[in-house]
Amino acid sequence: MNGSVALVAIATLAVGCFRPRTVPPIEMYRLLPTAAETSSVAVPPYVDDLAEGSLAVSRYITPGLYGQRGIVYRVGESGYATYPSREWAIPLGEMLGRRTADLLQEKPLVQGGALFDPPTRRAFTHVWRGTVREFEEIDRGNDVFVAVNLEASLIRVEDDSILWSGAARVERAVPDGTMEGIVAGLSGATDEVVFALLDSARVSIRQKSANGSPPEP
Repeated sequence: MNGSVALVAIATLAVGCFRPRTVPPIEMYRLLPTAAETSSVAVPPYVDDLAEGSLAVSRYITPGLYGQRGIVYRVGESGYATYPSREWAIPLGEMLGRRTADLLQEKPLVQGGALFDPPTRRAFTHVWRGTVREFEEIDRGNDVFVAVNLEASLIRVEDDSILWSGAARVERAVPDGTMEGIVAGLSGATDEVVFALLDSARVSIRQKSANGSPPEP
């Protein structure tokens, strides 16, 4: 091969190596609105037998992959990954904290209501802290599911003591297997899990009050 042919071959190879790749556009999602967000009818107060005080809702802790923007999916029972081009529009921990505060409008935990991530917690009597254990799409062969598993605790601000802690998990099928269906499934499962946690916390507070151990000092 003479010099000119060699130079042409190298140039052609270089062009082939550095040809621009087609990068898929980023798809961004957030959980579907709750009934309280979409309804124009005022939600009736749910304050019967509620403990006194006010509640600050923290961002949920999102360990490992859940702290990334990519939506997590699982293949079988042990293979985890995140979509490279499908992301949450806002961080998952913030989205879940806001979701919890929204659901507390429907079923408050204390009489003074709840606020997500206030600048200071000194004006509040309680803090709601949550942690994500599962929040993902699950692929089992041709079947698609979603799973939401959250832990939470209710903290008394004055002495930083735990008044209640619990966990709840929901797994449900996504018949169509589309991304829109997966987000809808995660939205519904989130509401079910958070309501279960709030109900458990409410029962625990009532039992302590009935036993002469009020949640507030």
